[in-house]
Amino acid sequence: MKKILYAALLALTSTGCFRNSDLNIDPNRSITVDPALLFSGASTQFSLLRVGELTWPVALMSQMWASGGRWGLAQAQYDQTRIRSVWGRTYTDVLKNLEVAITIAQSTQPVNTNAVAQCKIMKAFAYSQTSLLWGDIPFTEAATGTVDLPKFDKQADVLNGCIALLDEATAQIDPAGKGIIAPNDLYYGGDMTKWRKFANSLKLRILFSMVDADPTKAAAIRQLLAAGNLISATTDAMQFQYYNQPGRQNPRFSFTAIFRGGVQSDWYASKVVYDLLASLNDPRIPYFFQAGPGASANEFVALNTTEGYTPKSSLVHMNLLKPDLPEVSFSYSEQLLLEAESIARGFAPGGFDLATQRMRAGVRASLVSFGVPAAQSDAYANQLPALTAANHRTVLAQQQYLDLFMRPVEGWVQLRRSGALGQEIPAMTTPAGAPVAGLVRRLLYRSEEINSNPKTPTGLAVDTPQWFDK
Repeated sequence: MKKILYAALLALTSTGCFRNSDLNIDPNRSITVDPALLFSGASTQFSLLRVGELTWPVALMSQMWASGGRWGLAQAQYDQTRIRSVWGRTYTDVLKNLEVAITIAQSTQPVNTNAVAQCKIMKAFAYSQTSLLWGDIPFTEAATGTVDLPKFDKQADVLNGCIALLDEATAQIDPAGKGIIAPNDLYYGGDMTKWRKFANSLKLRILFSMVDADPTKAAAIRQLLAAGNLISATTDAMQFQYYNQPGRQNPRFSFTAIFRGGVQSDWYASKVVYDLLASLNDPRIPYFFQAGPGASANEFVALNTTEGYTPKSSLVHMNLLKPDLPEVSFSYSEQLLLEAESIARGFAPGGFDLATQRMRAGVRASLVSFGVPAAQSDAYANQLPALTAANHRTVLAQQQYLDLFMRPVEGWVQLRRSGALGQEIPAMTTPAGAPVAGLVRRLLYRSEEINSNPKTPTGLAVDTPQWFDK
């Protein structure tokens, strides 16, 4: 697959991750950098990595999208080369810039605690995402500028460290104070009330990724929900806005515009997603997919791995590849569905009646976000089966997977935590011709890291489960 070029959209800075050096510094020139600019650059890079470099391989690994009849493990193995740059750019262009921004913000008097909090929240977001993609990663010794060969911390320690970062950040926030504001806060424009809500919801997501491997996290989930102050409306959603302007367009659109002349011809309806939607009579089908060039207007045909592409194969809808489509980091629908799971699993009070209410509200919010009319969304959500002890894991996992259709990083985590190994929801099989027996469960460390840092874990295959993946 061709390498996507994002020259006009890439980072404002590219700070190294090695030891600090005094070489080539002009003593007559100020080296003080505004933390807000570093934060803006880090945020831009992080969104570009999520919506660009990571989307296609991860969407294929989680079998959310299909491509050329090779979706799943075989395609994911092929696409490991596409994501090699994500590792380095996350550490240099995102985490290093956030670390420098925190150092500068803490050195000023008075300390801008809100700016520090915003940077810590983004650090927790970036580190938790990186760990849930790769497993053990550099954390305690990373991005400091003082350690050349950082150790790889265990995944449980990284995720616990991210929770600690979020706790520190929320404790520092002064909703009445001023932090990093627009135009440099590209998510919330400096609204610290919303930053606090996102931090708490991100903490909830991380706790859910851990709870099956560490059941003690159930109590933390209960406490967090009881305290409240989480994402509670669509206007609280954490998202990075793109625009229909040259250099500011969603990278998914840019790829199609640059390499395919604006004609979507790469990403198809996977059989896993389509079959699930069809089995549920879900109204999102014509919003997720558009008919192939050989099909009638309302004819949908999933791409399957045995026959491969046909002119009737349905494509991912161009409305989901629009130039101004925002990159969503945390949605209201995700929050509601996590709350439903919390209640249904007994982590929070309310019983199955309340869990069902939350689930239906979450599905409704998801449908509306994809463009399904409100009345149709209401009717569909209200007829979903009530949650019970027997069905709640399956019903909720199905809806969570579908809700994350355009957010493959979160969707892949959701899939892996949805059931015991080999019992994930929805059920998947390894494609024929895949290089290993199991489904993809991790990204591989890039060869440059293995060759340069002897502390890099070795001997792992793409189907080796991570710590959280029980």
